Amino acid sequence: MCDLRELKQNAFDNACYAFADSENMEQVAKQCGINPTMLRNKLNPEQPHKLTVGDLTAITEASGNYCIINSVLLSLNMVGAKVDPNANQETLIKRALENSVHAGDLSRLALENGGEIRLPRSKRNELLDKAHKSVSNLVLLMNDLENKTSGLSPFLSMSLDFVVNGAPIPGLS
Repeated sequence: MCDLRELKQNAFDNACYAFADSENMEQVAKQCGINPTMLRNKLNPEQPHKLTVGDLTAITEASGNYCIINSVLLSLNMVGAKVDPNANQETLIKRALENSVHAGDLSRLALENGGEIRLPRSKRNELLDKAHKSVSNLVLLMNDLENKTSGLSPFLSMSLDFVVNGAPIPGLS
């Protein structure tokens, strides 16, 4: 039990390191209204200051970097997918092809690192980023499918009501 807790804490600590390495801490802290030194300390597991849920939410929204949140979700055996609210509705073929591109990138990265016993942190983060992009694309694909199928139902229903309620049909009136 303690071993599992230690593994989860190590994964969280590594995500904090990855976040600090990839983001401009001054800018993120400024956007969140946090002292930059305090933010660095909260992301450093060797410091007594701890990252709160409010701070985590604020820095994630400000930076668009979800690596710490993803680490927490993975420790709960869950996966998160960021869905861009401004994402355009694409054709199903385009979404499927994008999924193939992500799968190909993941396959390439797996082949490049297949013989390694341990992955460097940068390679691990690259693989995770690709996997999360793939999951997000699949969620968008499902969303597009839902919108396409639910969008047709109201149209057919209105058309049927129009005809049933006595609309003139060419050739029959």
